[in-house]
Amino acid sequence: MHDFAAIEEALIELPEAGWATAASAVLVACVFDDLAMDEDELNAAARRGLLLAAAAGNPAESIGFGSRAALETASDLALDGFGERLAAALTTLATQIPTECPCVVAAVTELAGDSQVALEALAVVVLHNALD
Repeated sequence: MHDFAAIEEALIELPEAGWATAASAVLVACVFDDLAMDEDELNAAARRGLLLAAAAGNPAESIGFGSRAALETASDLALDGFGERLAAALTTLATQIPTECPCVVAAVTELAGDSQVALEALAVVVLHNALD
């Protein structure tokens, strides 16, 4: 079960315009298993992204939003067709969030409509998972 109340509590402290971006990685992580990502595609995207992160220094510090590793991995994931699947999974997630968490619903809904931010969040999740 996802802790939407904790996400809501964190988002309420931020300006509404930043909710989707601030919560994007954690929200994408909520639907990650629903994306049915092919292991070979996932490994290839992660491998390339981690090489870029390593070239930039410490991989653990070089895989955040805006990093070359995250942006290139997001591009690879888009080419592999994950944008539509991710948007669909986020749209489904929005229907599962309790009504007591309107900030989370708004963030998920916005994220589902912004493939660039959603794919970059997916890239960050993929890269972090590959480091574990």
